Amino acid sequence: MGWLLVLFDIPVTTAEERKAAAKFRNNLLDCGYLMLQFSAYARCAVTLEKRQGLINELRKVTPESGTIQCLYMTDAQWEGIITLHQGKKSDKDVKKQAQIGEQLQFW
Repeated sequence: MGWLLVLFDIPVTTAEERKAAAKFRNNLLDCGYLMLQFSAYARCAVTLEKRQGLINELRKVTPESGTIQCLYMTDAQWEGIITLHQGKKSDKDVKKQAQIGEQLQFW
């Protein structure tokens, strides 16, 4: 089991570009991705076939401009993520990571 991370840099200088970027982000959320940062999203991919299916779906909704990068990491690597706020791991992040782990039990 692992996670598909989607990282992107989409231009937002024109109204049309902003609309395309917002549509892409909303598509990610509608497809069950978790927003980690404004341009970094993640979704659980139980198998390599699921990962490939998610990538195929991303190809369909990718905007015409910008760069989309996909990174697959194992569940063990995901659990090793350390979130720092001013050099400290916050209780909120620990709770959030625990909630994500609980969500995985239902997938």
